[in-house]
Amino acid sequence: MKKEFYKMGILLLVLSYSILYCGEALLRQNFLGIFRWMMEYPFSFFINWMLLWLLLLGACVLCKKPGRGVLIVGCIYMTFCVISFYKFIISGEYLTPADLILAGEAASISKEMNIQLERHVVIGILLSLISMLAAYRCKPLSLRRKHRMVGGVLFGTLFFTTAIIGAKVCTSHEEVQKEEKSLTINKQYNDNGFMIGFTQEVVDLIIEKPEGYSEDTVKNLLMPYKVDNPNNHFAKPNIIMIMSESLFDLTNLPGISYSENPLAYFQNYGENYVSGSIATEVYGGRTCQTEYEVLTGHSVYFTDPQNIAYMKLVNEHTPSIPKLLQEEGYKTFAVHGYEKAFFSRDEAYKDLGIETFIASEDLIDPTLARDYVSDDALVDKVIELYENNQNEPLFCHVVTMQNHMPYTDIYTANGIHVEGDNLTAEEKSRLTTYANGVKDSDKALHKLIAYFEQVEEPTIIVMYGDHLPALDENYELYEKFDYIEGNFDEADCYKLYQTPFIMWNNYNLPAKNMGVIDASYLGSQMLHYIGYDKDPYMNYLIEVNKHLKAYGQNFQIDQDGKLKSLEALSKLEQSVLNNLWMIQYNRLALD
Repeated sequence: MKKEFYKMGILLLVLSYSILYCGEALLRQNFLGIFRWMMEYPFSFFINWMLLWLLLLGACVLCKKPGRGVLIVGCIYMTFCVISFYKFIISGEYLTPADLILAGEAASISKEMNIQLERHVVIGILLSLISMLAAYRCKPLSLRRKHRMVGGVLFGTLFFTTAIIGAKVCTSHEEVQKEEKSLTINKQYNDNGFMIGFTQEVVDLIIEKPEGYSEDTVKNLLMPYKVDNPNNHFAKPNIIMIMSESLFDLTNLPGISYSENPLAYFQNYGENYVSGSIATEVYGGRTCQTEYEVLTGHSVYFTDPQNIAYMKLVNEHTPSIPKLLQEEGYKTFAVHGYEKAFFSRDEAYKDLGIETFIASEDLIDPTLARDYVSDDALVDKVIELYENNQNEPLFCHVVTMQNHMPYTDIYTANGIHVEGDNLTAEEKSRLTTYANGVKDSDKALHKLIAYFEQVEEPTIIVMYGDHLPALDENYELYEKFDYIEGNFDEADCYKLYQTPFIMWNNYNLPAKNMGVIDASYLGSQMLHYIGYDKDPYMNYLIEVNKHLKAYGQNFQIDQDGKLKSLEALSKLEQSVLNNLWMIQYNRLALD
């Protein structure tokens, strides 16, 4: 019996190496370069190998036929690797634990994408299947049921213990090596392997209490920002906030020209009213994270950008701007050009104080663009809501969809042509599609503003982007045309994690350039701009903005606009950041 078990253990050691090799080579798209990883990070490689071996051992003990156990574990592992491969191809980022709860969203969006079977995928799957089938040479172990259960628990415990210890040790080693460079998710996976990288992301999802936290400390921090005589006579303007899908100023890409400026109206309003950029925590996806930051003033940096806030952090007690405005007599609406359940908005909006939510399924024969509800149709719905709601001030939060990735379709509705040296036909097609789509958004904004220019009631319109568009695979176009250098340091991330915004009004509020601010500040800046000063936390954010213009996992911007790494922050700036997290932790009611 022992002899058979030892033989099976040795065979599974070989098979686990083979399957690990196939999975890691697939992710790296290099079946020879993987040996470089093994030599440069031998400890990470060894831990990944042991983790897969322990999984195979546990499955073989639990199953009467070892071959069946290997096939189950191997197929699950390779499925994760294939999904991660395609996610990287599409968005430039590997699979994370938070993506698992977004399976429905991913399936919905994938219908719009032209996903092709890649050569690396075919090779990886075939090689791994050959390895898995070799396990059928193992003879069944004659174990009683209770012994199988004990063995499964034992190997499962060893697996989770090894995974957690490995994740901690590899992280510590990496942090020593990285100096002041950001530890990106991709680098984490590339250095530490998929299984350790995935485990590290699971560990990071655990939200820890801030250092020095107490409710009394939070009360003392906010006390100075409670206004004794608040402004009860601010104009209470209609407020329309538009989060424009993948909004980006294409004219910032060097060496590329357009027959027409795609954002001419947007830029003109910015020059004559309020403009700036918001620093975001996401690129190419996870739209709802930026949306959450703007509506609540909370940053997903503290709770990990991979944690989908709408699904994990929002509940009926979550403070928000819509709730503050409800107290002022506002009617609150949300309009979205996609499905209600996407990112669980239907539940999150209720908890955030949105009274009426209108999504794509509620619109009757809307105008489409690229098979999505057009921005023009959403503007028409906003105007309709205003005209049907003139007894109370209106707050309307709009989320557009028509400029969502991918840009592999051909869209030329506005006749904008793109030119540039060294542009491939595919790159030109994608930029043309995106430029014409953004022009639709620009025209829709102009249509909305032109309408409210004729309205006597005070109105403010805010338009901002959720994240930069993933114009191609793995940031290649941004790097090719020198928008970024390609080393993904603070300077590169500063450009990749930033989108423009404007604030227009029809009642003579002063023009202002706000520069770059954190996305979590945008809502408080809007309230401050219209004269609202009744919420201590929103007032606190105005003060924090004077010390840290933006903060996050990729870069920080100090009061002088200087770009910094987290390690380079002064003691005062670090204290400001920790105090801000204490307050947000308290508002999230995570105790």
